[in-house]
Amino acid sequence: MNDSLEGENPHPPAWRLVAPDWAELDTIWRSPLPFLLWPVCEKPLLAWWLDEAVRQGVSSVTIEAVDRPHCLRKWLDARNLWSRSIEVDSTPHTPENTVRIVADTLPGSSPCPPLQSPRDLLQHWFSLQVASLEKRSSGMVHLDAEYRPGIWFAPGAKAACDTVFSPPCWIGSTARIGPNCRIGPNAFVGPGAFLDEDVEVSNAVVLGETYVGSHTTLHNVAVQGGLLMDFERGAAVEVTDDFVLSNLHKTDSVPFLTRAAAALLAPILEVFAKLAAKGVPPERHTIRLGRDKDVPLSTYPQGPLLLRRAAWFRMVASGELGLVGILPRSSENWESLPPDARAALAAVRPGVFALSDLYGCHSADRPDEWLHAAFQAGAPEKAGQKMAEKSLVKIAFTTPSFP
Repeated sequence: MNDSLEGENPHPPAWRLVAPDWAELDTIWRSPLPFLLWPVCEKPLLAWWLDEAVRQGVSSVTIEAVDRPHCLRKWLDARNLWSRSIEVDSTPHTPENTVRIVADTLPGSSPCPPLQSPRDLLQHWFSLQVASLEKRSSGMVHLDAEYRPGIWFAPGAKAACDTVFSPPCWIGSTARIGPNCRIGPNAFVGPGAFLDEDVEVSNAVVLGETYVGSHTTLHNVAVQGGLLMDFERGAAVEVTDDFVLSNLHKTDSVPFLTRAAAALLAPILEVFAKLAAKGVPPERHTIRLGRDKDVPLSTYPQGPLLLRRAAWFRMVASGELGLVGILPRSSENWESLPPDARAALAAVRPGVFALSDLYGCHSADRPDEWLHAAFQAGAPEKAGQKMAEKSLVKIAFTTPSFP
């Protein structure tokens, strides 16, 4: 079977797109999505291939994916893309009368050379951004407008009149660029991003919903919220100063009343926890919160979970933990999870009480705990989270059978 778009039949009846499995290389960004859903200008890489399939009159498309196939199914289910059949199959095989294509680059491009490192992965992704603009022309059908040769604006994007553009560059939908900015060459500003005054972006990607503060220079990097990824060094750093980089799309925060109640309850519960422990000190361990933030956590040895986790309520008061969520876990535990489970759990706030507590898994170190956590994080319509919330009182007063 063919591994490219070249072949004897220019209009094959069916395509089998092989999604690259680069999850193990994604140690810099740690994206929750497989590479086929990483954004390339205005759309994911997969959308480029589906558009090409339509252009070539392909009758059906099967996506062969080992890396997080559920993410691909979810993305496809959320869109009524076209009338042809699109399926996701995690079993490697190629039926007859089907063209097999490795979808690791843009349609019509040379195959991607073997990637050896996380740095190679980021640089390859950035090269796709550049290649996508090289393929563009004013005669192509798309929603973007060519403001000047090589400078593309998506619908709703705006820039101050004194912005200096150096092509090629692309500005995503509803993005805002402040005064005295310098954009390009090879600058990509994602949908909903906001660049304050005197910002320079060259050979760089500003991902969607990201704020870039005044007097900031971005070169050979990609930024998403407070995360800065360096293409040259193959490293990432979390910028904690919201005036430099921040996420405009805020995740769900712990309600104020919950935080206030936790602040009042924490010292009271800790008194009773110490009495129940009869002088035995709490066990101290370290958990990972956020990308690179390790914090200490104390658990008392006796009584129901409400008392054992009394010290956790102080972290609810600070907004670092929710009242109900998946159990907090160490950095080593995070790294031991399968990539798809890690991606699903990373999108959910840890909490004092978890669905896994209903099933006797009171520690993230239990071998089957992550299965309950994955269900709590990924069940349709938050069914797992709602189940845990409805059972909050039962969980709180559960006394574990282990010491």
